Amino acid sequence: MLKYKSLSQTCLTRRVGFLVATSLLFLSIAASAYAHATVLWCYVENNRVYVEAFFMGGGKAQDCKILVLDKDGKKLLEGVTDKEGLWDFAPPMQDDMIIVVKVDSGHGADFKLTKQDFLDAAAEAGK
Repeated sequence: MLKYKSLSQTCLTRRVGFLVATSLLFLSIAASAYAHATVLWCYVENNRVYVEAFFMGGGKAQDCKILVLDKDGKKLLEGVTDKEGLWDFAPPMQDDMIIVVKVDSGHGADFKLTKQDFLDAAAEAGK
């Protein structure tokens, strides 16, 4: 004897399938966005500022534009990351500054260095 699914069981199966497929699609998009989130790390050492730009997924942010701005947003310097996502510079001043990496239109990250960062680095170098 053949058993047939009722109409309500069929609808329920389709709804569950749709929800699972939609959830998987959402998670894959979110994971992709997370993997491409830009991370910027900057630090002061030996009177230089070192910049490291990379993606959460592990890739290096290569050939990306770097802007160095003062605390009022005025551009002080400009550079480009190398194949390792690195760039460094001699700071034109040892005060608050914002370092911005521009990956592509609308994407990037920024990092704020403070005057205290420069003071701490100088104290560490003096040890």
